[in-house]
Amino acid sequence: MNFSKLLGTFPTVQTKNIILRKLQLKDALSLYNYYSNENVYRHLDWNGPGTLERSYEVINAWNKGFEEGWIIRFAIADKVTDEVIGTIFLSEFAGKRAETGYELSEEYWCRGIMSEAIHEVLSIGFNQLGLVRIQAIVTDENIASKKLLTKFNFKEEGCLRQFECHSVTGECKDMIIYGLLQNEFPGK
Repeated sequence: MNFSKLLGTFPTVQTKNIILRKLQLKDALSLYNYYSNENVYRHLDWNGPGTLERSYEVINAWNKGFEEGWIIRFAIADKVTDEVIGTIFLSEFAGKRAETGYELSEEYWCRGIMSEAIHEVLSIGFNQLGLVRIQAIVTDENIASKKLLTKFNFKEEGCLRQFECHSVTGECKDMIIYGLLQNEFPGK
C-alpha cells in the first residue's frame, strides 16, 4: 500500500491542544532538544538524532519516506506555539496493516497530548487509508505506553523476547506487541 498516493498531500490535523503536521527543517532544534532527554529515548531503540545537523537529515529522511509511500511521520506541534514536542507515525505498510510508534517531550507527559495524537493517526489509518490492522511494539517496562494502547482497545498479543537492542546502551529488551483491528477502534 502506498499511502502517499492515497492521501495525496501530507495531511494536517488540529485537535484541542496540538497540530499534527509535516515536519519542517525549522523543527530540527526542537527535535534534537527533546530527543536529548534520556527519559524520552530510554524506551526507544535509538537515542534520537544525536546532533542538530543529524536532526536535519532525519527530518529529510522521514519526509522522503512519505514521498516514497512507506511512512507518514507527523510532527506533534503545540497548538499555541507551533513548537514540535513529539512525533507519531504509521509505517511498514504491508497489505492493509501498519505499525504505529511515537515519542513526546517529557514536559508534555501526562496531559493527554498523546491520546489526542494517536486518536487522529488511528482515524487516518482506518478511515482514510482503509487499514484493517494497526500494531505497536513497546518495551515491557513502558507502562505509560501500554496504558495508552489499551485505552484505545489495542490487545496485547505476545512478548517478543530480547527483541530490541538499544543502539546506545546495547541493552536487549523484551518487547510487547499490541494489535488493533479496524472494527475495534473506538473512534469509528
